[in-house]
Amino acid sequence: MKNLIIALTILCFISLSSCTEEDENCIEQKCGIYTNGKQLWRGPECGCYYINDNGNKSYVDREACSC
Repeated sequence: MKNLIIALTILCFISLSSCTEEDENCIEQKCGIYTNGKQLWRGPECGCYYINDNGNKSYVDREACSC
């Protein structure tokens, strides 16, 4: 049982600490204006979105962001 707990702890640590180079280069930032006039944002996982009229994120194609 002790070995199982150690193994699970190690697996959790590895999964939480692994990230890609692309993820490390993406920070939350303004990235232009979408065709509907809304401010585009690039999120921490490099997704491109704007805030819709309901206050929710609406994701668009990543190429729409200019940063």
